[in-house]
Amino acid sequence: MYHFHTRTKTGRAPQLQAAASEVWVECSAADAAALELREGDLAEITTPRGAVRARVRISGIRDGVLFLPFHYGYWDADHAQRAGHDRAANELTPTDWDPVSKQPLFKTAAANLTRIADGLGVPAPAPTTTGSRPVGDHVPPTRGGHAATDTTRQPTQVETP
Repeated sequence: MYHFHTRTKTGRAPQLQAAASEVWVECSAADAAALELREGDLAEITTPRGAVRARVRISGIRDGVLFLPFHYGYWDADHAQRAGHDRAANELTPTDWDPVSKQPLFKTAAANLTRIADGLGVPAPAPTTTGSRPVGDHVPPTRGGHAATDTTRQPTQVETP
């Protein structure tokens, strides 16, 4: 909801960056419990093609399914991240296409999720106002930060006769 495609424009808007600043991975509460994951833990998502590291959002997603937004890549990452290619969901999907439409299969892949670090109680950077809404109520609501406050309007003054 906050970013479009690879964020080449939306990633430069401070309000949108504050609302969804970094890649995350969503999993269900049941899957998180089975994998001993908590909200905000750093996890690695792997497929035969590669790996991505992201903070965990425990959401209402269906058991056995992960969601990783594809909006995060390399253009705005520091050099160490660009070298590792560890933010882009499309790094995990197969190099194949639909035989009829010729569209790339950038939507699905069999993946494994592994906890690699404790989140120390810091929630994932996923928005709380979309399908990424957390299951628990311990995550603060998404805000666009101070830059999202509209200061252009002046209070209306009504004059009486």
